[in-house]
Amino acid sequence: MSARVLARSARAASGLTQGELATRSGIAGSSLSLIEHGKREPTVATLDTLLRATGQTVVSIPTVRSDAARIAYEISVALIGSDDASAFRRFLQLADNLAAEQGATKVGLTLTEPAPTGFDHWDAAIAALCEFRLRASDLPIPGWVTTRLGDHEAQWAPRTSDYDVPVDRTHVPEAFLRRGILIEAATLESI
Repeated sequence: MSARVLARSARAASGLTQGELATRSGIAGSSLSLIEHGKREPTVATLDTLLRATGQTVVSIPTVRSDAARIAYEISVALIGSDDASAFRRFLQLADNLAAEQGATKVGLTLTEPAPTGFDHWDAAIAALCEFRLRASDLPIPGWVTTRLGDHEAQWAPRTSDYDVPVDRTHVPEAFLRRGILIEAATLESI
């Protein structure tokens, strides 16, 4: 995960503004803005200071796979560009990443709370996916996953093709249904 994604996700999860984080960490607000926009790479010490000011710390995970926070950021970038297909491909990449890992590494890919994508249904879908994959392996669920509940009455299904294929609710995992996200389990499996 890049420093900008980590810094932005940590700040969003803590509910701090850039100004508040600058005051808490002792790092200039202008430097924090440059870091969050990817225009400055902080040292490990600076990143550690920022994270500690949000109540978080740096943890190294032995994997090359992108975590939920990184992929949520990539989804938000795709959505800003109105590229729903790319956003959905990144979502499926997270599904594959979580399916491929085991134990603590799988949990580690979900530990950092993603910054909001700007779309509640996507945020709920990411949380549902993390819950689905972790529960399938009887692994602990991070707190942020359980707080992103979505709206089970305002049901949403991502557009996955040019054809309007109805979703069979009996094949939608409970973690998704509870959040109003209509994605069948088979859609999450690699071909």
